[in-house]
Amino acid sequence: MPFVQKDYPQYHYADDDGLIGLRGAMYYFQNIHTWHLHSVGKGNDVLPQKYQAGWIYTRYHVLLKQKIDYSGELTLRAWMEPYRQPVLVNENVEILQNGKLAACGKLECCVFSLTRQRPLRLSAIEFPEDFAEDVPNDIPDFLGIEKTADGTEERYIRTVRASDLDVNRHMNNLHYIAMFQDAYDSAFWHAFAPNEMEICFMSQCREGEEISVRSRITGNTVHFAALHQDGRIAAAADFKGQNCIHPDQ
Repeated sequence: MPFVQKDYPQYHYADDDGLIGLRGAMYYFQNIHTWHLHSVGKGNDVLPQKYQAGWIYTRYHVLLKQKIDYSGELTLRAWMEPYRQPVLVNENVEILQNGKLAACGKLECCVFSLTRQRPLRLSAIEFPEDFAEDVPNDIPDFLGIEKTADGTEERYIRTVRASDLDVNRHMNNLHYIAMFQDAYDSAFWHAFAPNEMEICFMSQCREGEEISVRSRITGNTVHFAALHQDGRIAAAADFKGQNCIHPDQ
């Protein structure tokens, strides 16, 4: 059975139209996954002290069916897919409001050693072998986006600040969404009306780093890339909109 948690729409997750969209859905994805891991005592509140490790997230895919309003509470459902390999695992997530699916998607994660700075097998943290479930669902798979900055143009430079950091001492994954969105103004996002997003993380951004935020528009897709100053790619993302936007808009 999927892990289920009730929650409420939160104004601080909302876009500037007052409704909760892709960025807010990402927060709920992280919330339900955190609660799910806490339920078996394997969350990031335990792992750093007990195993000198922490969960890190390598990919998110979010599909927004409808923006979330304040007409009713939310039902969050999550379950981990059967393991395809011993390091990376996928968690499926559904967000329902008033009995209707508002958003769904999945996240890819692994356990990361804070001392050795490399991924660990689940067995290293004594993870329950029966945690994964095979639940029938219609959640789409990852898009498999391009993990390069080819053809992109620099939009601005973003400095990683203290408030960006998480327990792993790198920029929190959720902050990348706002970083990419800040590459364009609100008028662009209103016209584009994004309803699907995938983001991939390739290397960590540390405090004090200056990150080059770059993008390329093709039809109804905005491809983003975040580059370290030495040219290495830190993260890439595709936002898909309900409307096509000309690159000069």
